[in-house]
Amino acid sequence: MNNRKWVENTILGIIVLNVFVMAVVFLIPRVQFIANHWDWESEALMESSGAKDTPNQYSETYKMANQVRKITTEDAVVYMPAYKWGFELNRSVMIQRLYPRKIFFSKDLEADKVFSDGSESLNSYVVFNGHWGQDLCTKQSVKYLEAKRIGICRAGK
Repeated sequence: MNNRKWVENTILGIIVLNVFVMAVVFLIPRVQFIANHWDWESEALMESSGAKDTPNQYSETYKMANQVRKITTEDAVVYMPAYKWGFELNRSVMIQRLYPRKIFFSKDLEADKVFSDGSESLNSYVVFNGHWGQDLCTKQSVKYLEAKRIGICRAGK
């Protein structure tokens, strides 16, 4: 009978300890983040660093996507470099934030064909970085974004 009480107390202690650890590690940081950012717009939340237990890995990508979104129209075609951004670029974040715009990345199978067909359109844009894309721009339409060495321009010569 005494052993049973000890086992029950040990199991109860483990349960209480687990609940305490989950509250400290997960619940409290999320509640603090929600309380501190209650009245923020969705774009600002996407660009924030996130709660301590779930940091936003793609805040730079969201910042860039939101800037491109403000500059381009919904029926725009956007052509982007596939690599060497200087930060972790997530394609799905870009596609999600820029929808319904058509997004193409260099080195994709269809990208070069689609871009060459529509590059003279008024709604074709090139997002460029230090390694790629600036030569595709109309010189008078270059606009630099807040991200380092990244800009956007209208396509064409």
